[in-house]
Amino acid sequence: MHPSELDLAAFQPLAGQLDDVVTMMRTISRTTKPEAFFREYVERIRQFYAVDRVLLLKHAPDNEHEVIVTEVTEWTRPRQLYEDDGIGIHLQTGLLLSLLEQGEPLILNDWEYDEDDPGTVLLAGMRSLRAVPLFENGETAQMIIGLKAEPEAFRPEELPGLVWLSNLFRHALQNLSLAEKLNNAYQSVDREMKSVGEIQRSLLPESFPEVYGLELSSYYETSQRAGGDYYDFFPLPDGNVGILIADVSGHGTPAAVVMAIMHTIAHTFQGPYDSPGVFLNYLNEHITDRYTNNSGTFVTAFYGVYNPHTGNFKYASAGHNPPLRRRCGATTVTKINKVGGMPLGVTRDIQYEEAEELLYPGDRVVLYTDGIVEAAAPDGELFGTGRLGEMIGNCDLTTSNIVDSVVAAVNKHTRTTAQSDDRTLVVMILRNGGAPVQLQ
Repeated sequence: MHPSELDLAAFQPLAGQLDDVVTMMRTISRTTKPEAFFREYVERIRQFYAVDRVLLLKHAPDNEHEVIVTEVTEWTRPRQLYEDDGIGIHLQTGLLLSLLEQGEPLILNDWEYDEDDPGTVLLAGMRSLRAVPLFENGETAQMIIGLKAEPEAFRPEELPGLVWLSNLFRHALQNLSLAEKLNNAYQSVDREMKSVGEIQRSLLPESFPEVYGLELSSYYETSQRAGGDYYDFFPLPDGNVGILIADVSGHGTPAAVVMAIMHTIAHTFQGPYDSPGVFLNYLNEHITDRYTNNSGTFVTAFYGVYNPHTGNFKYASAGHNPPLRRRCGATTVTKINKVGGMPLGVTRDIQYEEAEELLYPGDRVVLYTDGIVEAAAPDGELFGTGRLGEMIGNCDLTTSNIVDSVVAAVNKHTRTTAQSDDRTLVVMILRNGGAPVQLQ
């Protein structure tokens, strides 16, 4: 026989085994569900192991000197390959327990089982045995036993490949199941977060009061399903309106909870309604006493009361970004920041000062949270108050136009950078006298 023919003949068994391995690996790479992964393994294990019977040995959960034996063909759940559920035949002596305790790869050819062995029902009629240990944290956690009725059925050179392939499969299945559990947990949390976000958005104004000569628009976007930004409008006596914007430290559900608390407290305020400082004092006392004193949470806030008859805008600030004001046709932007104060929730013993700003027809005022001005480009450059101020200079724009322009500019600035903070805008434009302007 020609040498090449000898080589080809010798390769035929390996080629068949290689095909089995390649097929299994292709299936593994395509499978995302543990059940499908498991079914493929059970289907091929007899073919790949070339055996008449396959046993899985596991230590009993409460006794390391007891072995639990199951047949692979009787497995019903993927987790049986890596979890101890106690299901199977329990043995406290015999060959199978000894093999598991030794924890080493082993082949027994032309072997005869002891009829007194407690595992006789599993070993009867078998003449060849191959033991493949499965490792966990460096120790033998389980063992796959392959059995054949014919003697001298197993070749020692196949054993190393079986050891690594079996362990690869076990850990792949374990990781796939873990990934599925994590994904299910994420989906559950995401559904809850979505519900929290929906509840939170229901606390924001559904409609705004009509205010003489004032046009308003707003924008609200959380970085997660729920967030800590908050804005609100309060119709007050004599046609005045209170405008509140706030930003709870942190993100997600904890910030959303504090935001909801803020909403509740703000709507229990009984006056005096023309005093923004007293309003912030009220919020601060209640938040600090019951909710933020020991949590490290704080809230920045700006509250202003606008009188449409006089154009007076009385305000107080608790560490919040100062609103920007720009006259129609003006080239400069001013900040409404004559007074300030510590954020809400830091200390109870503080009184918030008030200041006044006289607004004129054509004035544009934008209130915002730091998620707008601190939105970062890929190179780290912040959007900044300069860009925001430029967006409110066009006298022909409505409040809705300004909101759309700012949002588009922020998105263009950040490009592929993930949103890391909540973003809120409230835009005011003072119009000339006449009927109240319908809010946007």
